[in-house]
Amino acid sequence: MNYYVLPGVGIYGGIKVGFQFAQLLTDADVPMAVATPGNLAPSWFRCSQPVVDRQQVVANAGKSDTLIFSLPHDYPELKATGARLIFHCQGTDPLINPILHDRDVTVLTCWEQATTYAMFVARRVSIDVGISISDAFFHDGSPKDERCAAFMPRRGAAIAQSAKKHVLSLRFLPIDGVSEDICANSLKRSGFFLGTAVSEGFGLPALEAMAAGCVVVSVPVVGGMEYLKHGHTAYIAEPTELPAALAEMSKQGAGSRRAALRDGGAAMASRYRIAVQRKKLRSAMEAGLKDALSWS
Repeated sequence: MNYYVLPGVGIYGGIKVGFQFAQLLTDADVPMAVATPGNLAPSWFRCSQPVVDRQQVVANAGKSDTLIFSLPHDYPELKATGARLIFHCQGTDPLINPILHDRDVTVLTCWEQATTYAMFVARRVSIDVGISISDAFFHDGSPKDERCAAFMPRRGAAIAQSAKKHVLSLRFLPIDGVSEDICANSLKRSGFFLGTAVSEGFGLPALEAMAAGCVVVSVPVVGGMEYLKHGHTAYIAEPTELPAALAEMSKQGAGSRRAALRDGGAAMASRYRIAVQRKKLRSAMEAGLKDALSWS
């Protein structure tokens, strides 16, 4: 059996990405379940994936099972089970380096920077499985408040507060601790999205905001620069310069620039639809993922 082993079901991007990937595998007829503490299912996004108890899975897993994981802290415990391991690389912190050096672990990467990192650190040729955003985020024609700037205060709240003091013409909307549907509706109504997560790995929120039709003004991130293209899909500025960048983009005379960024962002976001990742998964199966999975 195959299990995607997760540390919990809280509101974190890695949890949602894990469940989405498990669902894609299930849709591809892979015998699959997600293992969570207390066999809890997330309540903040829609999910139909079977859930089982993590403690029991770890206690009983053996050579006939495959355990997929993304949190590097889980590696020692899962390695001790003797099951086959697949590392679903969602970030490139040095904590993952021992995993990359373990040749018995199959490595999957979600974006280009992670693929490059695996090769640089351990000369590992990883399997590209891609990443996607939920269809719920794609703009559906809902009216927008062009003077509203959404942001997520969990990371970079001080940057957002600085922008709030600097740009008095905008209303700032914090999005935190809400369901995926509420988050998507908030982004669809907002004219801007302020990306403040310094050292972010990939940064799904900014990509989701592009899908929702927001003008994205963001700090540089680690892996997400493959979709954050300054002047084409977003306005990129260093943290100290972000308030001034937002002020510039929100000026009355910047309408054509905002429209261009919206169009570019929407086109970029369309490359990360779930349907696109489903096609990529078929290629990943042929590239070796199928052999790493359990089929009984």
